[in-house]
Amino acid sequence: MRLLRLGPAIFFAKGDLKISGELMKPEEAFKLAKELETIIVLGDLAVLIKEHPWKVLADLINFKQSLTIKPAAPIIIVRVPDVKKGMMSLKEKLGGKILEPREAIIKSSPSDTLVLITEKPLTRALSFEDIKGALIVPKKFHDVYRILVLEIPMVMIEAKPEWNEIIIKLYDTFENYRENIERLVLTIEDLDLGLIVAEGWDWDYPRPLLKVPVYKLKLITWESPERIKFLLKGLEYKGYKRLCDIDVIVEGEKLSWIHVGKFSSKFEMALKARKELESMLSKEVLERITELEEKLFKMESRNQSEPGESGEYGK
Repeated sequence: MRLLRLGPAIFFAKGDLKISGELMKPEEAFKLAKELETIIVLGDLAVLIKEHPWKVLADLINFKQSLTIKPAAPIIIVRVPDVKKGMMSLKEKLGGKILEPREAIIKSSPSDTLVLITEKPLTRALSFEDIKGALIVPKKFHDVYRILVLEIPMVMIEAKPEWNEIIIKLYDTFENYRENIERLVLTIEDLDLGLIVAEGWDWDYPRPLLKVPVYKLKLITWESPERIKFLLKGLEYKGYKRLCDIDVIVEGEKLSWIHVGKFSSKFEMALKARKELESMLSKEVLERITELEEKLFKMESRNQSEPGESGEYGK
């Protein structure tokens, strides 16, 4: 779970800029920019350059372009569970002035550090609407970054004192654990659902005298258990084909799908969860999960064709 990352470098330019790139609105450039990419603002428009700012500035100097450049403050983006509480905690630890994000970017200087606040996952690009607050800190970047690295756990606790501790258990009838565990962990990390603080193996007893191995992980999250259960149901099934069993356990009690929402069946819930997962996962992770599932289908087909492999425990 990422709680902070760097933002794009933003430069305000005046003059004749000769550089390849598509002109767009600054808000669109911000939405498309990844960590440490470069945005050059020219009046009401901007150019997004998919390079780190040191290379971009070197190119501008070497090509001897006739323009003046004013850098905005270096940007650190922080994710918090509660914007108001998180902002007050950050201001207490860093000092500085709270401003509206656009105003903060325009008024900032290279000697400041700009801390932007969001509730959205930091594993993907953020739109400007995702930024809910800004703090201009009159300190050098490396000083602010060092403080944040040390203090971010306390900021999270002050923003949300009580987190949910969830146990997730995964069982596969055909014991294709490597592929199913990878799907599970990829989903948790890509959607930034929480902190995996422990993982390992355990035994489960689906019925008397039947002991089966299960993979178990402990997740610390500010998401609700019901939300976690819903999303992971999308990994249990693809269509009506069951790939594995995933249980969500809170305070020693297994959370049933009927407590998650108003669904006519677990299949309806799985289909809706799958659709939402596919809309949320990054392209790269979704492609990898699809590859793993195709592999699982092939392995399960082979197992079902072999004598003695009925898959009865997965029913």
